[in-house]
Amino acid sequence: MLFSKIILSFFVLGIIISMGMTNAFGHGLGYEIMPPEMLGSKLVSLEISSDTWPDKDTKEISFALFETDTGVTVKDVTYFIMLTKQNEVLFDITGQRDDGTFILKLLTTESDQISIEEEGANFFGSLLGGSETVNVKGNAFGSGGLYNFKVIITTTDNYSNVLSPPLDYDVGISFFDKTLHNINDINFGQQQLGVITYYELISDDFNYDSSKKMISYSMPFDWSAKNIEQISVVHQELIIPKTFGDLMVKSFSTNVNGIQVPDNVITIDDFSPENRVIHLVLNQNDISQLSKKIQNYPSKMHFSIMPSAENLPLTTMTENAQFRINLSWEPQNIKSGSTTTFYFQILDAFLLDRPVSVSYDLSIFHDGEKIAQASGISADMELNVVEFDVPDDITGVMTLQFENLNGSDLADAVLPVVVDRVSIDETSIPVWIKNNAGWWADGQIDDSSFLQGIQYLIQEGIMIIPPTETTEASESQEVPSWIKNNAGWWADGQIDDETFVSGIQYLIKVGVIKVS
Repeated sequence: MLFSKIILSFFVLGIIISMGMTNAFGHGLGYEIMPPEMLGSKLVSLEISSDTWPDKDTKEISFALFETDTGVTVKDVTYFIMLTKQNEVLFDITGQRDDGTFILKLLTTESDQISIEEEGANFFGSLLGGSETVNVKGNAFGSGGLYNFKVIITTTDNYSNVLSPPLDYDVGISFFDKTLHNINDINFGQQQLGVITYYELISDDFNYDSSKKMISYSMPFDWSAKNIEQISVVHQELIIPKTFGDLMVKSFSTNVNGIQVPDNVITIDDFSPENRVIHLVLNQNDISQLSKKIQNYPSKMHFSIMPSAENLPLTTMTENAQFRINLSWEPQNIKSGSTTTFYFQILDAFLLDRPVSVSYDLSIFHDGEKIAQASGISADMELNVVEFDVPDDITGVMTLQFENLNGSDLADAVLPVVVDRVSIDETSIPVWIKNNAGWWADGQIDDSSFLQGIQYLIQEGIMIIPPTETTEASESQEVPSWIKNNAGWWADGQIDDETFVSGIQYLIKVGVIKVS
């Protein structure tokens, strides 16, 4: 994992934009060197670097003007710096720096008010070149995303040397921001998906569509040519737990605003034993090509990521990052009380995923109990085959655990599969719930007792309904009368299960029933 992340980091940081000379621009990275500009008889560039140290609540940004031929920092620089985030100006400051380096620390606090103070400077000495760092505090800095800086340099080499015109820069520095999203999958149960953005904050529209196995969300984005010229890359990461078998596939396809992007924008990192990381990296050319196809230039970038056409094989890496395991099976719908044939390959990542012959131990678990095991030597010229008679009393998630590959206790990996897969549109409601619904409609059971009972049954998998997320949380916990009427009609057989379930889904959607 470390090796792959280092490669990706160098790839991202190695992209430098060439732009116009009047105003210099750069957007979307944590480090920028702006295009050179003439300052008298010499070429100079502005370097902007950032870090989150010692923790994520501290964002440090440094600005330094340097001579491009010698690398020497220009002295006696007067800076005007203004920060804009999500189209809101947060603060501006003017300061002089004898050594030419201006350092900002953005400190997250609980205060709605933004305060500015300088380390090591008294009241009379502030802004006279004596301090090294400006501390800016407020709760506006608690999130990541794109921080847009306007930097205007008005003096260099000597404070009396006023530049006309001044050097003028617009630069966007990105800090990563992570959001977590809980879903209740009808087959794999409670799962937590994560999104890490290295560009702008994502919008509050994250969704997982179980029927398509599709993750979707959006973020604000300006599709104008001027903005695209300022962008190096847009980088997103999806964090998927390895317990979520439907998303442990070999490849994904991605749409941006409904337009499919090239496969090479997606990289899958399977080196963590707990999660897989899907990297989505759009470079400037990718974004420019998309802009030519997008209609009406919406002010957002909408992502849809789903498995490619083939759902199998599932794939993962061993903990020591040496071996990749591909797993498929027949029939694809595994049934309890039937025979399933598993096919797997063991590939050596160091040999460019070439099949290899190594020893292995394979165990199959259900609810933490080992129900089968096998050992052997993998084939390097054909698929390995294991037949398994699924017990009659097994249903739900079953895990195949590979261990001790080639004798290494670090060469292990787990892949989950589902026995008796539930169709996304399928509902399962015990008959006795109809009686309770009738009593509730008649007022013999109060709202709280009935809803808590429904909530428990869904969480325990006794009552199965199509996956539904809470997206419109309501301040009121009152149940609309039409839902109680539906319950009574359903108990009397006047409406079908689907209509009753639609009412339950509505209560989940507005947060009256909580299933996550």
